[in-house]
Amino acid sequence: MRATAPVGQARYENLELATRGEVAVLTLARPTRRNAWTMPMVHETSHALAACDADDAVRAVVITGSGDSFSVGADLGEGSISSPGSDEDPIEVMRSIVTPRDVRKPVIAAINGDAIGIGVTLSLLCDVRVIARDARLATPMTRLGVIPEMGAHWSLARIAGWGVAHDLLLTGRRIDGEEAVRLGVCGEAVDRDRVLERALEIAEDIARHTAPRAVAVSKYLLQKAERTGFTELRAEETELFARVADEPDADEGVAAFLERRPPRWSGRASAEPTWQAPGPHDIEEDEEF
Repeated sequence: MRATAPVGQARYENLELATRGEVAVLTLARPTRRNAWTMPMVHETSHALAACDADDAVRAVVITGSGDSFSVGADLGEGSISSPGSDEDPIEVMRSIVTPRDVRKPVIAAINGDAIGIGVTLSLLCDVRVIARDARLATPMTRLGVIPEMGAHWSLARIAGWGVAHDLLLTGRRIDGEEAVRLGVCGEAVDRDRVLERALEIAEDIARHTAPRAVAVSKYLLQKAERTGFTELRAEETELFARVADEPDADEGVAAFLERRPPRWSGRASAEPTWQAPGPHDIEEDEEF
């Protein structure tokens, strides 16, 4: 069953999920552990992202951290990302989680402080990254005898280039927010106390000015472009352009522009047929954490 609960109904132990107008703000909320990840936190994040995807009142999502950190990776104090006493296989869980790439709306990472390990690899799956100038960023897995996960070898290379991916993933070295922008890992570096505000500005601009279905189609094509050639991509893009141009929102967008008024969109991202709703972590309408 597809997620149906409106954002804000579910309650979490390791997250806070709230709305600000048409923007959902997902806050990693383990500040005493610097928002380090455990398996329950993975489940909750997956659940929350599925809810954001399904709720058409949400036009964009911002992910940030509580306290002074974004997330410092897996909670090594627990010895493993697995929850104590759990017989879950962390690998199977990680294979099936809902990520920012599965959400049919733009997802913005507001990296308000240090991001280490999965704190980085999760943000690489977001569509936009705003980072604090003095935040420390690293994927130190090779220094711990393991490797980066969440598709980092694929995403970092495509975001910042193969040279940067080799540099950061093979060395595990630490960079700050300014260097992250210079290397192309993040789009913008601002003062720490401005990170969430700036991310919300971007999200609210999307919510105010763009059509939900058009954004969903564009995000789909951007992801399709990562795995296909120009000719094939252009052919599908042309077909989708013709289909979207024949929908009511295309007329509404032009009318709103000519009449100098805010658009009144009728298309729903959750009904966009180019996507499948996230499935592994479906939620019931009355389910709570």
